[in-house]
Amino acid sequence: MESIIKVIGAGPGDPEFLTAAGAAALGQAETIFAAGRLLKTFGREDQELIALESDLKAAVRRILERSQDKRVAVLVSGDTGIFSFAATLADHLPPHRLEFIPGISSVQLMFARLKQPYQDVAVISRHGREDPRLTAMVRSGLTVAVLTDSQNSPQTLACELLESGCGDRPVSVGSNLSYDDERIYRGTLTGLRGYPEKLPNSVVVVGV
Repeated sequence: MESIIKVIGAGPGDPEFLTAAGAAALGQAETIFAAGRLLKTFGREDQELIALESDLKAAVRRILERSQDKRVAVLVSGDTGIFSFAATLADHLPPHRLEFIPGISSVQLMFARLKQPYQDVAVISRHGREDPRLTAMVRSGLTVAVLTDSQNSPQTLACELLESGCGDRPVSVGSNLSYDDERIYRGTLTGLRGYPEKLPNSVVVVGV
């Protein structure tokens, strides 16, 4: 019998930030699909743990196959609703086959660390993708939160914005949020451009 596929937001990384609803759904799953890092953190030995691969359509097929006779959970980083594999599942599967259980996103945690609201903030991703809107958003005066990766590092974004004539705006960076080596940088784009240390797994907030 087909089971409902539970898509769970894991939060920013530390298991303490997994919601109670997410933990309950994860605990009931017989098979978990997730990135390797999440499987290592959240999976149990008595569960079937399957790493998600880069071929997302193939991953959807495998998830469907397993859900024919297993209780399946798909664990995604952060929240299900923001730049997540959950969007691919929603595009390929009918709504009655899915249940989304939201999590705490890295953007939410970053603004909590900054002690600032974020209801008027624009959020874009440069994690594994390009988004040409960044410069125009910053020039317009918006506060912009950017998810980054190793190619689009905080320092690289600072260079891009300064070279585009955006001015020396205030900027904050949250690196490895929720982990023991979490780091918060606060300064300006000029200072960030010359910052000598790597800031991996970062959320960059331009305008705060």
